[in-house]
Amino acid sequence: MSEVLLGSALVAAGSFTALWLVSLPLKNSSIVDPFWGPGFAVVAWSAYFLADDPGGRGLLVAVLVSVWALRLGLHLTIRNRGKGEDFRYQAFRRRWRGPYRIVSLFRVFLLQALLLWVVSLPVQVAMVDGGIPGVIGFIGVALWVVGFFFETVGDLQLVRFKRDPANQGKVMDRGLWGLTRHPNYFECAETGSPRDQAPVHA
Repeated sequence: MSEVLLGSALVAAGSFTALWLVSLPLKNSSIVDPFWGPGFAVVAWSAYFLADDPGGRGLLVAVLVSVWALRLGLHLTIRNRGKGEDFRYQAFRRRWRGPYRIVSLFRVFLLQALLLWVVSLPVQVAMVDGGIPGVIGFIGVALWVVGFFFETVGDLQLVRFKRDPANQGKVMDRGLWGLTRHPNYFECAETGSPRDQAPVHA
């Protein structure tokens, strides 16, 4: 167990540190947001390969996390494409008086790596002596399907809402999005940001 947890922690820290290095020449800390979902897949598969016997349950969990992570990562990447650095990180740059490069490493990237690692602890534990999925496993899959449906449809509803010029300056508060946006998660991680909950921008 300890080897799995330590190994996944190192992988999470290394992944977000590498992402931080990419953010420096881009001067864009918000590239960390689209990696939030895929980061769970990285940790899940790291734990899977580090575990002695993840079994069928471990494989099932890793696959489900990966499907969720791929959808979320693509959604956030497409949503943020061409918009530059998120206003939250811009405000953070202006507010912080120290060397922002170092600050962003610890307070943006490694902090998210730590949060991701903590939130994904159930995924990592599932890799240890995984065995064959039982009744609880199938119940978990059913809940995952419901959550994935809510999250996917909610995000699509928000996209359509924001594309309508008549909704300029309004906040999406109906449909499945109205149920999922506070907070917008149903599987294992937060998916939204203030961009989702703020008034619509062109």
